Amino acid sequence: MQAVFFALTIAIGIAFHQFVSSILAGGELSRRPPGVDGFLPISSLMSLRLFAVTGDIHSAHPAGLFIMLAVLLMSFLIGKSFCGWLCPLGFVSELIYKARKYLTPSFKPPPPWLDYTLGAVKYLILFFFVYVIIFAMDAVALRTFLDGDFNKVSDVRMYYFFAAITPLAAFITASLVVLSFYVPYFWCRYLCPYGALLGLFSLASPVKIKRSAETCVNCGLCAAVCPQRIEVDKNPLVLSDECTSCALCLDICPAPGALEMRILRTRIRIKTVVIPLVVAFIFCLITGLAMIRGNWKGDVSGDDYRRLTIFYSSPEFLR
Repeated sequence: MQAVFFALTIAIGIAFHQFVSSILAGGELSRRPPGVDGFLPISSLMSLRLFAVTGDIHSAHPAGLFIMLAVLLMSFLIGKSFCGWLCPLGFVSELIYKARKYLTPSFKPPPPWLDYTLGAVKYLILFFFVYVIIFAMDAVALRTFLDGDFNKVSDVRMYYFFAAITPLAAFITASLVVLSFYVPYFWCRYLCPYGALLGLFSLASPVKIKRSAETCVNCGLCAAVCPQRIEVDKNPLVLSDECTSCALCLDICPAPGALEMRILRTRIRIKTVVIPLVVAFIFCLITGLAMIRGNWKGDVSGDDYRRLTIFYSSPEFLR
């Protein structure tokens, strides 16, 4: 399913490229794909904060708000499943991880002290944005920013980060790819603030992977297959902000009943085939409601896009 979502992401990227190109060509605008709002997490978090305070859905990039709501809901209901089943960056990280396993099967993880230290970085980034958006900005400040030109074409600014990438940004991107080869899921594990936020929501999830010491045969396969290096075989309950509900440990377990995903304090067992179905259902439900309610497409005018895109694509700005 992650490959399908990655292909959808590529399609959205191509459509948005055509949209920006039509602006620069000066002719009729091609259709802007609203799904590009999903790649504006800061704007979406601000919209979520404004929605929580005022009940208003900001109209500049509303799709981003509903995508974030869907991702947060699925993280609470069934763990950090967005990272394991939908995230396009997670898909790329998995491809790099598999390539590394094929080329160099042996792998020595970073020492625990370094792993924990680096793992704190994404939370520092997250807490910075949470402090600014939730504690330092009131509703007036949020609305002023969201109404401003900077936010109106934040999608175009993101586009130019890649389309007119600077040498420094290219170096950082290449470095992350190389680091991901030697340390699996480097970006996801150490730097992604979005993943950090979802990890906190997943800790509150009532759905957890439980290990039965009575039926466990202590083969260690569950821990060996875990891409997040969680010691599944040593704990009665997987309580980790790194667990992405990928279910690899459940699929490889040879002992019936030794490892199960359950709703806590109940006897309800969740089969692995159900996980992607729940993820897809929540995502389609929330985004579908946004479309039905008319809250999917933004209302930034074509004139604003023309004016601001030409400004942000100028050589003086891109330098």
